[in-house]
Amino acid sequence: MKRILFLLTAALLLAALPVFAQSAASGGIVVTADAKNANPTLVFTGGLSDQALNAKILSDFDYCGWFTVLKSGNAAYHVSAKGSLQDFTVTISNSAGVPMHSFRITDSKEVDAAAHTAVDTVLNKLFGIQGICRSKIVFSAYTSAKNREIFICDFDGKNIKPLTQNNTLCVEPVWAPDGKSVVFSYYGPSYTNLVQYNLETGLSRRLTKYGGINAGGSLSPDGKTLAMILSRNNKVDLYTRPTEGAELKQLTSGKPVEASPRWSPDGKKLCFVSDAKNGRPVLCVIAPFAGGKATEISGLVGSERVAPSWSSDNRIAYCARINRNYELRVAKLSADGKSGVMEEIGVAGKNTFPGEDPSWAPDNRHVTLTVNGEIHVIDTRLGKTRKLVSGTRKVGQSNWSPILK
Repeated sequence: MKRILFLLTAALLLAALPVFAQSAASGGIVVTADAKNANPTLVFTGGLSDQALNAKILSDFDYCGWFTVLKSGNAAYHVSAKGSLQDFTVTISNSAGVPMHSFRITDSKEVDAAAHTAVDTVLNKLFGIQGICRSKIVFSAYTSAKNREIFICDFDGKNIKPLTQNNTLCVEPVWAPDGKSVVFSYYGPSYTNLVQYNLETGLSRRLTKYGGINAGGSLSPDGKTLAMILSRNNKVDLYTRPTEGAELKQLTSGKPVEASPRWSPDGKKLCFVSDAKNGRPVLCVIAPFAGGKATEISGLVGSERVAPSWSSDNRIAYCARINRNYELRVAKLSADGKSGVMEEIGVAGKNTFPGEDPSWAPDNRHVTLTVNGEIHVIDTRLGKTRKLVSGTRKVGQSNWSPILK
C-alpha cells in the first residue's frame, strides 16, 4: 500500500474557506428545557499571575457543562489557583471553604492546554470522569457549492483549523481511537477512497482503493481493524479489514444497503444502519470476529433509525424519524447490544432535539448534533443546547475525539 497519498501544504488558500462564527464567550449556554437535575454551583476565584490563564480556566468551567458557574458568593465548590503558567497549583474546596483536593500542573507552555488539563483534572477529582476539555471535534464544511473539506476545533468551538484543502468532497470524518489521526471519505473525479490524515505529520495515506463506493470508515478501539462500506457486484455491504492488511471480510450480503458502521467500546461488535426492514433504515448489530448474522436492535423508537454513535458506557445516540423529522434519541444497550431501553433527554415531554449525525463526547454526557447546517452541543442530562460552530456555508458530520494527551 502506498503510505503517502498527498501532503497538505501549510499555505492554505484561506479565501476559499467559509467564515466561521465560533461559540460565544462565557455564558453562551442556552437552556431549552428544564433540567432534570441541576448542575452543582462553582466559583473560580483565580489567583494566577497569568490573567489569560485565569480567564481560560473560567471559560472551560463554563463550557464543560458540568457546573453552574457563579461570579462570587456561596457555591457547592470553590476553586482557586496559585502560581504561573509553567507551575501552578489548583485547590478545590467545599461550600464551607474546606479544601477537598489539591493538585499541581507543571511544564505547561500554552494557556489553552494548561487550562484544559486543569479543568479536566477537577472533573476527574469530583466526578471520576476523564473530562471533556482536552478533546477536539472534527467536522465537514462546504467551501463551495460542490466542495467540502475537513476542519477541526476545540471542545468549545474555538481554534477552528482546516485539515484538508483538496477542492473536492471530503466527508464523514471519524477519529482514530488514539486521537492522532482522522479517517474520512474522499471523492475523486470517478472514485471514492477512505483516507487517513495524520495530525502529527500533516500527511495522508489512502486506506482503500477498491472499485465502486469506499465509505463509512471506522477504526476499532484497538486501531487494528477497519470497518467500511463497499459496493461490490452491484451490492452495498459492510466489510472489515486489518488496518495494515488487505484481507477483506464481508459481514453482510444480499439486497439491503448498509451504512454508518460504529464499533462497540469493547471492540467486539459493530452497530450499523441497514434498510433490510421493509426498505426502511434501522440499526443493527453484528459480532464481526465471532461470526453470526446481523440482528436488528430491538426497543428503539422511530420509523427510521440512522447515524449511530456508541458511547463508552454502552449507550447509543442516533437519529430517529418521528413523523416527518429526524430527532436525537438515546438508548441504553444490553450487554449483547441486541436490545435498548430508551432514555429521556432532559425533562420528559420536552426532549425534542431535531438534527442529524450525533457524536458522543468522551464524558458520555454531551453530544454534537448537526442542526440546520450548524453544529450544536446537546447536554443529554439536562436538556440544554448551545451552538458550537456555524459559518457562511453549511457545516456538519461532526465527530468527537477521545481525550487527547
